[in-house]
Amino acid sequence: MMRKSKRLLLVLIILSVAVLSFAGCVQQEPSQTTRPSSPSGTQPPGTEKPTTAPIPEDPTEIDFFIYDLRGFGANAGPIEALVNELTKESVNVTAKFTWLGAADYVTQLGLAIGGNEPYDLCTIMPRPGANFTTLSSNGQLTDITDLLPEYGAEMLDLTADYIGAYKIEGRTYGVPTLRNYASSVYIVMRKDILDQIGMTEKARNMKTFTEFTEILKAVDEKTDVPPIAGNKNISYQTGMISGEDSFDQTILFDNMSDLINVVFTDGDGKISLLPENELFKKQMLRVKGWYDAGLVYKDSMITEEHVDTLMKGGVTFSSIQTSEIGVENAKREATGYELVVVEIATNVLSSNFINKFGTGVPITADEPEAAVAWLNELYTDPRVENLLVWGEEGVDYVVNNGEADYPPNIDAKSVRFHQADFVYGNFFNAHPWKGNGADFRQRAMDALKAAPVSPYLGFTPDMAELANQIAAITAVNDTYTPRIYTGAFSGTDYAEYIAALKTAGVEEYLAEIQKQLDAWIAANK
Repeated sequence: MMRKSKRLLLVLIILSVAVLSFAGCVQQEPSQTTRPSSPSGTQPPGTEKPTTAPIPEDPTEIDFFIYDLRGFGANAGPIEALVNELTKESVNVTAKFTWLGAADYVTQLGLAIGGNEPYDLCTIMPRPGANFTTLSSNGQLTDITDLLPEYGAEMLDLTADYIGAYKIEGRTYGVPTLRNYASSVYIVMRKDILDQIGMTEKARNMKTFTEFTEILKAVDEKTDVPPIAGNKNISYQTGMISGEDSFDQTILFDNMSDLINVVFTDGDGKISLLPENELFKKQMLRVKGWYDAGLVYKDSMITEEHVDTLMKGGVTFSSIQTSEIGVENAKREATGYELVVVEIATNVLSSNFINKFGTGVPITADEPEAAVAWLNELYTDPRVENLLVWGEEGVDYVVNNGEADYPPNIDAKSVRFHQADFVYGNFFNAHPWKGNGADFRQRAMDALKAAPVSPYLGFTPDMAELANQIAAITAVNDTYTPRIYTGAFSGTDYAEYIAALKTAGVEEYLAEIQKQLDAWIAANK
């Protein structure tokens, strides 16, 4: 079953295109005329399932380069052993895990693939350098189209409505994490600080950025905690402009899988330069006002830490984030604090949200067949999913009334192992965490069905011919956006940023996407 990859030539190809690390190359998929259906075949959490994938005669070990979102990878040895017991029995494949957190994952993944290290699986995640557009355009992912029907048939069936977000010219280069793709943008605030300054009810009922600014100022005046923080970004969220004061005037749009944050699409399908949008500029100026008033955590422009980690470390009162139903519990577990969470707006369901998290087979893999067979177990066996998400039952979590919870005398800060349920495999097979309710997964599926859908869901532009522009625009973004998105820009920086984008070829970039979108619309009327 298992074959060795011919990796030397492939590595030379990777190295030859490494300078284009932000280039995109994805294809147009047929439009979806109906809302995606519920995944079929998802098992009740904690139950076993039959295996139909071929089983190799000889035991096979794969190497998994895995994103350590919550920072518990160093304690994962016992979890890995339990996972391997299950997958060895079911498909005769075990996995060796290399866990890396946000600060190192992107850099080390690029070095690993470029250095011909034979990793067989890798986490695909939103950051530049490790997202689907970057990895696929650089030729760093294996085409698994022909492997999926034989070694991952159940997984392929489960993800059938969504796997198009991981295709290039009809070929599949990854599998999306099966989760609730319906999301909203939220303001996340520490309740203990709100209680301290007497603004808990004000926060819960706020509907404008003016009210939020008043809270930030009170935090600054009455505590030593920085009022708001971010990771090179404070308020920008994909597909959303919140330049108006009232939350209910937020503008939602499909960004056409643009990962360099320059595309704005209006209601008529006309594409323009996002930073030139007056309401987007107004949003950035609001953040500049916060920065100038000393309300923004001073290292927001340079930090590599996830904002949840910053809050857990006590360096921020609040953040603005995209998340899904159950955000209160998820962020409480991530930060260790009781929180007040206020929704700004609900995103439209688009390809960009589907391919945010997933798993791919690096081009340097030694065991691609075994990797797909093992991945099929992650998506279809609730025991494997719960181990990678919550750890070992009875040690890292217990189940009461259909919900997972910490064991007695254990909490978020003392637990041995605890990850997030939206990064790996099949979210719907994980036990819901305490406070969400035993029916949480069904409610999440209902939210997915009810989410507003982009009229352009199914379209993703082929950016292969835009590699030079993307590389140049990315360099401009690297120079300007950390300070613009965190409010640390001067009076001339914004105009200089737009001028630099145009010099880099952004107008050609936008025109090509518009051309492809127009053709897609015409073909799918």
